[in-house]
Amino acid sequence: MVYFFLNQQFPTMKDLLLLLLATSASLLITAQGNSQAKGKDKAKGKSETVTSTKEKDDKDKNDKANHEKKLWEGTFVNQADGPKPSKNQPAKVRSSFQRDYPYANNVSWSKYRGDWTATFRNGIWMSTAVYHANGDRRDTRTIMTRNELPKIIIDDIFKKKPETKLEDVIKIQVPKAIKDIFRIKKIIEGKPEYLYYNSDGVVVQYNY
Repeated sequence: MVYFFLNQQFPTMKDLLLLLLATSASLLITAQGNSQAKGKDKAKGKSETVTSTKEKDDKDKNDKANHEKKLWEGTFVNQADGPKPSKNQPAKVRSSFQRDYPYANNVSWSKYRGDWTATFRNGIWMSTAVYHANGDRRDTRTIMTRNELPKIIIDDIFKKKPETKLEDVIKIQVPKAIKDIFRIKKIIEGKPEYLYYNSDGVVVQYNY
C-alpha cells in the first residue's frame, strides 16, 4: 500500500479508507495481545498471593501446635485430658484478654482444666494467657531459649546434676507476682523431669 502511494501523487479516498482500516485492525490486535498478557500476569500474581497466604497460615498453625505441645507437656497423661479447642468464651474472659493484650494477633482459644487459654502472637513471641471463668488472669506463659534463662538457675541445675540435659524453658508471668517463674524440662538418664524456679534461682512449687 505504501509502495502504491509512492507511485501515485494523490491517493484516492478508497485508498485512504483501506489504509485506515488496516491500521485500526493492527492496533486492535496489538491491544488484545497486551490485554491477554496483563490478564495472565494478574492471574499469576493472584495465584502467588494465595499460595503465599496459605503457606503463612500453615506455618502459623504448625508454630501454634509446637508451642502448645511444649507448653502443656508433662501436665497430663492421656491426650484426651489435654487442652480442647474452644469457640465460646465467657464475655468476662474475652474482655480481660482484650484489656491485657490489646495488640495481640492470630489468637486461638482452648479450654484446659476448667480455665480458658488464649494462644497469640505477642510481638516476636508466641504466648498463652490462662484465664479463670470470672475473667481473672491466672498467668501468661511464653517459651524462651536457654540463653534467656537466668544464669543463677542454670548454675544451680548443673551444680546438682552435671549430666543434666536442658530442653524447653517456659517463662510464667503471674499477675501481681514480683518474680517470674521458669518451668524447665530437663532430661536425666533419658527421663524427663519438670522443675519450677523463680528468677532468684529458688526452686518453687507451681500447679502445672
